[in-house]
Parts: sequence; structure tokens; C-alpha cells
Amino acid sequence: AYDTTWKHGILSDLYDLDFRGHLPTFIDGFLSHRLFQVRAGSTLSDTYEQEMGVPQGSILSPVLFSLKINNIVKSVLKGSEASLFVDDFALCIRAKFLPHAQRLMQLCVNSVQDWISNNGFKFSTSKTVCMHFCNQRKHFAEPSILLDKTPIKVVTEAKFLGVIFDRTLSYSSHVNYLKTNCLKALDILKVVGHTDWGADQKTL
Repeated sequence: AYDTTWKHGILSDLYDLDFRGHLPTFIDGFLSHRLFQVRAGSTLSDTYEQEMGVPQGSILSPVLFSLKINNIVKSVLKGSEASLFVDDFALCIRAKFLPHAQRLMQLCVNSVQDWISNNGFKFSTSKTVCMHFCNQRKHFAEPSILLDKTPIKVVTEAKFLGVIFDRTLSYSSHVNYLKTNCLKALDILKVVGHTDWGADQKTL
């Protein structure tokens, strides 16, 4: 995501936030005329200019990236909800009938798609999934949402910001996931702390 961040878009956003004077000029100089090479073993490639993106490993890069990506929420249509953390993005639609929700979601996805296309970003179609949350027992047809003319995969569970969501929002899968991880950690502590073959008391 860092490599595709639109440099001119960053400067434009700084201007929209009423930054004037030396700071935008410094940021412009920081992003301009940056060169890079690729090393394979002991061989270096030719030198190329980094036309897009913010530098990897720089202290300023996360701030500039966040400044640019945060405006994606402005493309979300009214009546929709969005969640953004760094480059993890989620859209939510609530509706009484599935066809209505599907239509609203498609319009919202189209709006967000237009924004990212105009700002140099790109969604990962392999990581993008669709979920239909419902606590009713009757069967529903799977929703069909297109992202850049490609159907978004419909799943029954999805992990977002460390939490596993399921269709009924019972969170049973997430609780089992936490339980498994905790048991693994406890097993390690039991082995390390065993009186016969574990670490000595001072180390513990």
C-alpha cells in the first residue's frame, strides 16, 4: 500500500487541511527525486526514480500514508457505515431486506472503488470478502457484490482486526480461537515450569 500512495494527493490533502508555508514544501522535497536499486546477491540493478509511493522505513511514511488513506471514508455513501484501521477497511450496510442491502452495498462499493482509482490505491481482491449477517434460520441466497467487475467471495466467517466474525455474531469461532491460543501458551508454561525438566527456580 505504501508503494502506491499518490504523492500529489498527499500534498493536495495537506493543502485542504490549511497547511501552508515551509511544511508542504519540505514534504514535497521529501517525496521528490527519490532513487532506489534492487540487490540480488552481490549484484545491484540500475537506479530508478520512485515515481509513486512513500519511502519504506521512514518515520514520516506512516503519517503521510494515514493522511492520504483516511479520506477514503469520505467516499462512503450516506446510510452506510465504515471502519478503517491503517489499510484494513470494512463497509457495513443494515437493511430489512437482502436485495435492498445488496443494492446499497454495490453502490457504496462502486463509490469507494472510484475513490481508490482516483487516488492511486488498489483493493486486494483475494483478501476482500463479503458476509451476510442474519440470525434467522431460513435460507437466503448469497449476496452478489462486484469489485472492479469481479465477484467478491462470500464467506461464513471472516477475521477483521483480530476478531473472527460469524454470520450469526455468536463469536463462538473467536472464543475457540482464543481458547486454543491460551492453551498453547499454558502448555509451554507447564513444560518450562516443570519441577523435573523445566527451568531452575531462579530463571523462573
